[in-house]
Amino acid sequence: MPRISPQYEQARKDTIIAGAAQVFADRGYEQATIDQIAQYLHLSKGAIYIYFKSKEELFVSVLQSIYEQRFTLLSSAFQAGDPVQVKFEKIIDRLGGLVSRQDRVFIRLWIEGFLESEQIPALHAIKTASRRQFQDMLSGLLLEGQHIGQIDPHLDPSDTAATLMALMDGFMLHSLVEGWDIGPEKVYRI
Repeated sequence: MPRISPQYEQARKDTIIAGAAQVFADRGYEQATIDQIAQYLHLSKGAIYIYFKSKEELFVSVLQSIYEQRFTLLSSAFQAGDPVQVKFEKIIDRLGGLVSRQDRVFIRLWIEGFLESEQIPALHAIKTASRRQFQDMLSGLLLEGQHIGQIDPHLDPSDTAATLMALMDGFMLHSLVEGWDIGPEKVYRI
């Protein structure tokens, strides 16, 4: 039997994760089945089970993947030498893009992650680590602004970062409702 390269295996896993993301976003975690994911990907269930032991493991892998992609997208929005205000503007611009109607898969999976994290300990750990990573990045930028005198020194960076994150969470939720006019331009203006 021919050996399968690690690159092939990773590409196959990535393909399964991408397809599963679409099915989980369309149907929700509870309603989605491995059969539906296999059908969507034109694979057998066995091909999926080679890489993932269960629907739960696949779901956790999907969420891990999207959180990593989002953090990379946001943390690469600015250059290290950019002024603090520019860094925040670039992050806000990227965050605004997350509420676009074209990014419904991410937003729906993000909601599913919240809903299922209390039932799935591995998912809870991933969500907690992802939140901490983003909050630490924002807090670090706020501290940087305080050190150079661009941000009020009495402002609590951690609380402010948490507030900014909660505001963005609200924008993402509202963007799912047709007719509420929450899009990238409005988020940036607000």
